[in-house]
Amino acid sequence: MELYRALGALVEAPAPEHRRLAQALGLPLPPAADVHAAVVGFQRQPYASIYLGAEGMIGGEVRDRVAGFRRALGLDERESAPAVAKHAAAEPDHLASLLSLLASLESWRQDESDAARRKLLRQAFDTLAWEYVLPWTPLYLASFAGCGAPFYEDWARLASRALDSLCDGVRFPDRLPEALRTAPAFPALEEASADDVIAAALAPVRCGALVLRSDLALLAEETGMAFRAGERRSLLRSFLAREPGATLGWLAGHARRWAGRARATRPRRVGQWWAGRAEAAARTLDAAAADAEVAPALSA
Repeated sequence: MELYRALGALVEAPAPEHRRLAQALGLPLPPAADVHAAVVGFQRQPYASIYLGAEGMIGGEVRDRVAGFRRALGLDERESAPAVAKHAAAEPDHLASLLSLLASLESWRQDESDAARRKLLRQAFDTLAWEYVLPWTPLYLASFAGCGAPFYEDWARLASRALDSLCDGVRFPDRLPEALRTAPAFPALEEASADDVIAAALAPVRCGALVLRSDLALLAEETGMAFRAGERRSLLRSFLAREPGATLGWLAGHARRWAGRARATRPRRVGQWWAGRAEAAARTLDAAAADAEVAPALSA
């Protein structure tokens, strides 16, 4: 379980102790702060709410549910161990906080002498893993492939193996995680505005894909459009205004590529859900790209 704490710590901004943790895990030396900022802070912020929330942004209902889960366990009073408290500044849905809590729950269960409390702690461990860790981390970690930072590529591979092993020990319920069950679908583009399309494309749980800033740079390169500095929303808006059909078609292909990634992930039910969501978004985007009326309307 200490592996989870170490993996969570290493996705945070570089700190002196990260060198020791990386060596213990057989990883390269951690990079400088500017590399972390470019790869993680600027493009892959590790918050569950970004990947499971309908808005695709930090905070909101997903974060509130994680905070409520922690309160229900009485963690404000109990969570005082140094290994947990070091993440106290992180938000409850930050990957470091979630992995640290997983490790704590298992440690408390092993130290608990009362059978009933051990059972409750095991149930809490399974719920945390199923509802707030495993629904988004496989795709999040997959986004580091080819990111150009060897440390984070190796870190993501190790984290993927650790969470894949977690799947073997978690007692999965019969239902999907709540965030996936209740996620709104990609909108029908015949009735959508450009802002609707942009919001859905940048919310992973709605389109089944992660659209990073580096992906938009590739979109611009492949479609012959200029790539300028700016937020993802403003970039996508400018692409839709200039080349709506090409932009929609590229997004469809991107969603399909993510569907292929999702099929290979565990838990299988979660991976299949993400693949289905990405394929549905791709069909919608492809149809809109080919529609002589819809695509131009989104450029308005």
